[in-house]
Amino acid sequence: MQAYVKMRGEGVNEEHDFLGGEPEADWWSEFSGLVNWNGTGLSITAGTGEWRLHLTSIPSGRRDARGRSREFTLALTGSCGPPEASEVLPLVGLWLEEVVGTAGGARLRATFSDAFPDAAVQRLRGRQTPAHQQERAQRFAEALGKLGSGPGVSTPEPPRNWWGLQQDDSDRHVFLDHVARLLLGEQDGVAIVGDLVYEVHVTGDRAPSAPVRALRDLWPGTASMVLVRSGSPQQTFPESTPGRQPLRSAGEVVPGKAPAARREGTSATAREPGQKDHTKERARTERFLRTVTWSCAGLAILSAGIVIVLVLTMLL
Repeated sequence: MQAYVKMRGEGVNEEHDFLGGEPEADWWSEFSGLVNWNGTGLSITAGTGEWRLHLTSIPSGRRDARGRSREFTLALTGSCGPPEASEVLPLVGLWLEEVVGTAGGARLRATFSDAFPDAAVQRLRGRQTPAHQQERAQRFAEALGKLGSGPGVSTPEPPRNWWGLQQDDSDRHVFLDHVARLLLGEQDGVAIVGDLVYEVHVTGDRAPSAPVRALRDLWPGTASMVLVRSGSPQQTFPESTPGRQPLRSAGEVVPGKAPAARREGTSATAREPGQKDHTKERARTERFLRTVTWSCAGLAILSAGIVIVLVLTMLL
């Protein structure tokens, strides 16, 4: 298993730096139409005996100078089947209960905060030497080991295309069972927890452009499951566009979970579609421009000082 860890830092640029090495590609970006990766989200894909997982918003209990919560993000890759499946499943299960659900537990937060204290975060941030990579891998393995072994698949296999509500305990359990099948290699497909996808997008008049069908188009012939937010956002879901835009393609929802009644008091404010605020290239450019700006300011001050000295010398 390859595990990469990122933590929100004090500055804008630090938010993009992984600790002790980073993945070669941001494979999770293909789901940016469903998940705001600066918010709360999960994507798991499995096929040809391998799986990939991206998970955000593991709390640390720490805040930066502006009062923002400093949270962990994980990007994992591995081979389907034991032992990796049983090691990763508790991580997903706790995240569903403590971050997405209302369990209110702090086990996940305590585990990763202990594994990556501030001193280690500062030492590993943006560093990719073999020594830093080894330390990051060791710390992650220790954290994962404290979460225990994963549960087995306990429910009948759901329809190949299914949706459920993030707030519903039973839906989260069914979703976790599906994740187990992906990690074990019993099924090829994709599982998404999308904070940009609402119940209205998979029911009623919006069903023809529902994300469940879009995921099936992106992963043809495989299973797709998505946990959506209840109700509807203030901003409507993007319309379908031509070309290579599988997450916005049109089509009817394949029968899966029966539409649930809309719940009172559960609507949430919509979030902007999940393009990254800053790319790595933009971050490097900002650092360069900041350095140039300060250098120019320093030269201007130095020049002004020299002019003042010369004028005073002439007057005296």
